[in-house]
Amino acid sequence: MESGTAFTDARGAIWLPAAESGPGPLRRRAEITDLKQAVANSASARHGAVSAAESGKAALAAADRASMVAHEAASQAARASADAADRSAALARQHQRAAREAAEARALIERLAERETATTSRLDALETSAGEIAARIAEREAAVVAAREMLAQAEHKQEEAREQRTASQIRRAQAQAQLDVASDRQRHLSDEFTSATGRLESLQQELTTLSSADAQLTEQLSQWQSDLGAREATLEDTEQKLADAEQAVREVDEKLSAEEHALAEMRRHTAALSDELHAAELRYTELSGRRAAIRERLEAEWKKPVDELLAGAETIEMDDESLRSEAALVREQLDALGPVNPLAIEEHDEETKRLAFLTTQRDDLNSAKTSLQQAIREIDITARALFLQTFVQVRENFRNIFMTLFGGGECDLRLENPDSPLEGDIEIHASPRGKRTQRIHLLSSGEKALVALSLLFGIFLTKPSPFCLLDEVDAPLDDQNIGHFVRMLNRFKGKTQFIVITHNPRTTTEAADAVYGVTMQEPGVSSLVSVRMRGRTVDETITPAHPAHTPQLHDEPAEAAETAPLIA
Repeated sequence: MESGTAFTDARGAIWLPAAESGPGPLRRRAEITDLKQAVANSASARHGAVSAAESGKAALAAADRASMVAHEAASQAARASADAADRSAALARQHQRAAREAAEARALIERLAERETATTSRLDALETSAGEIAARIAEREAAVVAAREMLAQAEHKQEEAREQRTASQIRRAQAQAQLDVASDRQRHLSDEFTSATGRLESLQQELTTLSSADAQLTEQLSQWQSDLGAREATLEDTEQKLADAEQAVREVDEKLSAEEHALAEMRRHTAALSDELHAAELRYTELSGRRAAIRERLEAEWKKPVDELLAGAETIEMDDESLRSEAALVREQLDALGPVNPLAIEEHDEETKRLAFLTTQRDDLNSAKTSLQQAIREIDITARALFLQTFVQVRENFRNIFMTLFGGGECDLRLENPDSPLEGDIEIHASPRGKRTQRIHLLSSGEKALVALSLLFGIFLTKPSPFCLLDEVDAPLDDQNIGHFVRMLNRFKGKTQFIVITHNPRTTTEAADAVYGVTMQEPGVSSLVSVRMRGRTVDETITPAHPAHTPQLHDEPAEAAETAPLIA
């Protein structure tokens, strides 16, 4: 390559000359090439000098013949007129110029002879050096062949190690995913256990509070029952006294009826008995009123008839003053206690039922939450496994397509976060032949286009698509890469229909089955041109089958005056 200053080895790597010389075979080969070029230049210069010398000799011979002719013409001119004398002078001047040119030619011949001698000696030395260098080159080439074999073996081992590392990374990711699922399950179970424990403690505390409230209500009820018993005893004592009074009245009445016969005898006692009778009647009336008031009050407070209260009352042997003082004390305690909620038991039952309902709802929500989390974890595991499987296939296909398009080199697809592949980015590393591995944004526009096409075709190999639209993807490519691109299209177009928008005629002529273009035969009027590159014409293929669906293109503006292929 480049007149021997660069070469390509068996692996496809390009070796270029460096700015500084070195002791390797490349420098020796470059020196040999330079020496051969110098020898060729010297030989061409020698041939030029020899031809110049021969032309000088020819000119000198012509000058000698011209001088003889001039002498003869001068002798004739001496006998002729004055015009012949002028001619003789001119010939003399021409002779002087020829003599001068002959002298210069002889000097040039001498210099060329000296240079030829030096060049010949240098050429002999260079041939000797070339023989030695050729022997060294043969030795170095043998060493290079051995080194290439060792490098090929090392590359093969490196590729196997890379594949093993990829498989181990996949297994590690799967194991990590399973570990994450188990950790999440353990953490959720711990949280649920802690929550259930706290809720159980709160429920036990509420039950304790309710039990204490029940005990207080029971104690108040017993106090009220004791108060009722005391009041019933007081009422019974009062009734007893009233009965005694009534009995006394009856006795008095009996005595009165008995004493009526002895009225005369007891007339002296009439006034006193009348007074006593009047007092007894007043007392009776008062006691009857008090009895009725007590009965109404008891029935209003206890909401039961007095007969029932008297039937369940117990007899208390206490005096009236003690009972009155105890009743006042009970009234003060009732006033201090305040209003009592008679619906506390019913409200407690309702709250218990509501607590059971809310507990059931909470258990249902917890079970639904657990089921949803389990489904999410299963979906995550399945998606991660499918992603890693597809990623490995796309990665392998990407490497094969890259090697095909670039004719060598290295490339790789890497996960930014292998532990969480569904949340991280995917890095594309590409190293064309003769370059070190680097990221895709450091490549040229043509190399970026080829890397993108390699990834696209790698995805097509994993999951083929029936249609593919490529818009100006070959714009940054040179002729050699256009050839790789066309061969790749021919390889894939058996399964996928490609629609390529391009301005490159090589793409359309080498890979297209049909070409559609827009031209402007008249100013301001665009027309569609279609050509079937293989088989029947486009009009013969499309018009009979679909007469009402003639393809119209509006991708290019009406100012496109040239007939440029748009879709292939």
